[in-house]
Order: sequence, then C-alpha cells, then structure tokens
Amino acid sequence: MLTENQFKGIFETIKPNKEHKDKLLHDMIVKIESETVDKRIPASWRHVRSAMLAAAVMICLLTTTAFAASYMGLDMKFLNFLNPANDEQELYLENGAQLVNKKAVNENGIIEVKQIIGDSNLIYVLLDFTAPEGTVLDAKRYRFETHLSFDHMSSNSSSTGYTLLDDENPSDNKISLMMSYLTKNRTIAGSPVTLMLSNLEAADVYPDIFEKVNPGSWKIKFNLDYKDMSTTYQIDQGISLYNYEATLSSISISPISVTIKVDSAHTKEISEAASRSSREIGLNEYADHYPITIHYKDGTSETTAVFKGMSSGDLITNTITIVKPFTPIINDKEIKAVEFFDKVIPMD
Repeated sequence: MLTENQFKGIFETIKPNKEHKDKLLHDMIVKIESETVDKRIPASWRHVRSAMLAAAVMICLLTTTAFAASYMGLDMKFLNFLNPANDEQELYLENGAQLVNKKAVNENGIIEVKQIIGDSNLIYVLLDFTAPEGTVLDAKRYRFETHLSFDHMSSNSSSTGYTLLDDENPSDNKISLMMSYLTKNRTIAGSPVTLMLSNLEAADVYPDIFEKVNPGSWKIKFNLDYKDMSTTYQIDQGISLYNYEATLSSISISPISVTIKVDSAHTKEISEAASRSSREIGLNEYADHYPITIHYKDGTSETTAVFKGMSSGDLITNTITIVKPFTPIINDKEIKAVEFFDKVIPMD
C-alpha cells in the first residue's frame, strides 16, 4: 500500500495535456450516463448535483495533479515490454506516460501512434500497424524507414530501433511495435514533432537482413508531452578511457535508460578504440564497448555485457554521448553508485 507522501510524489510527476483532459471528461460522462440508464433511476437533482460535484473534483485534479494518466492507465503491451518491478514503479510510469492516439491511413495500411514514455535522451513510442486485408504479418522482426522531424531543431544526432511486441494472432494483418528513439540532445521533451514512416520491412531472427514487405508512407504530427523521468548528476571528474584522458561530465538516470557524457580532446581516438574492441558474442549481439555497472543499495549489481542503445562522438565539441536503454527497467531510486571504467560514482 502506498503512503500519502508516495502518492503525492507520483501525482506531481505529470502535467496533463488537452488530450488527457478530454478523454477523462468524456469517460466520466459516459460512465455517469451508463450508470443512470442501467439502474433505471430518474435523474433527480440530487444525482445531477452529485455528478456535477464529481466532475468538478475531477477537473480540479486534472488541472493540478497527475491524476489523468493514472486514471487512463498504461497499455498492457507497454507494461509487458517495460516490465516494472512493482505496483509503485508501474504507477510512476503511468503518470509519466503520454496518450497520443493519432493515426494515418492510406491504401497501404493504418499507422496508429498510441502512447509514449521517455526521458531526456530516449523515447519509446507504441505503434499499431494494420496492413491491407489479406496480408499476413508473421515475420520475427519488423521495422519502418523512419524519420522523426523536430520542428524547432535544425539537426539532431539520433538512432532508431524497433521491437515486435507479443502478437496474439501472428497469421493476421496486424502488428504492434515499440519504436525506440535515442538522441544526444537533452531538450526533446515538449517538442512538436512530425513522425514520417515508410516501407515496412521484415527479417528473421538472424541474420540482420531486412526486406521490404509493404510499401507506403505515413505522416503523423504530435507533441512530445511525456514527463521527462530522468535526473542528471553533474560529475566533472577525470577518467581514463582506452588509455586516453577524458572528463566524465555528467550521468543522467531514469527507469528506462542511463546516459553518460564524456569530454575529451581524444574523442576520435577513444571512439576508434571502442569500435575496435567490439565483437559479436551472439545472434545480432555485440559486446558492450562502453560497459557500465549499476550498484544497488541492497548490495546487488548489474553490468551491461551486451551493447544496446547508441554512442556518438562529436569531433566539433569533443564530446562522447552514450545512451543505454534498460528492459526490464531499472529501479532508479535504489541505485547506490554507477561504475564506468576506472570511476565509481556515488548517486546521492
């Protein structure tokens, strides 16, 4: 059972947008009307007054707290993908999530952007795709040619990936995908964007060769109104990476990712040495050339043995950005320290 303070902390993690408010108010009206009809009770002034009071309280909650996202809940496919450790972490995720529910339709299929969760350097976008009738989507992996255009940014270094979610009927024409978008830019939350998808491609588990299986292009505009769940710690400590001097400038931590920023006059040499150290260790799996170890307060730890996410070396600013996603998600409130090469950084 959550304490009052825990509820307050969770409720303060989101600012509901217009879509949240509209959906919740609509759902309330439908519920009130349904109960009135089902119980065959005349809508006396007492009932009307109660309904109005409930609506007023709900609207107050919507405008001042994080109640909206909690009420609407997180899509079950999203929960299964993130796999939160407990009810408290699940509620925290729900209050940071963004409901989108926008679609693009043409003769080649229907794309629907359903929900988004994110932090300062990573967003997860839950997508549903329905191909034309008669098409069977039963491959092991899928992806789209993807471009996420930020209306207020001229350029943005990024990496995009797709995960096929559990499919109850693999012989039909429908799939659900989790699109991951990783970027070194920390100001993506709140940005208006245009998502452009084209040419659905499919592949087997191995090798990493995709082939186009469904043509078409889709464009959807929306705002990134999710709650940034990350906390950034300024470190500014010397560190040695592949025998080159550098400065570990910052670490950002959220339940879904850890982002490390490194400054060095040897950015090119470090990036090249990291690439040389990478090796294939499994089917489409490569050893992590920027491994980190997370130490938890209970004495346990985990190390990133397989590389996931992105690393980007900027030779103009001499900065290396490393974004590491975690699924199942991590309990960021229970991290005692982060170990990166020769440094162990306490997280207070």
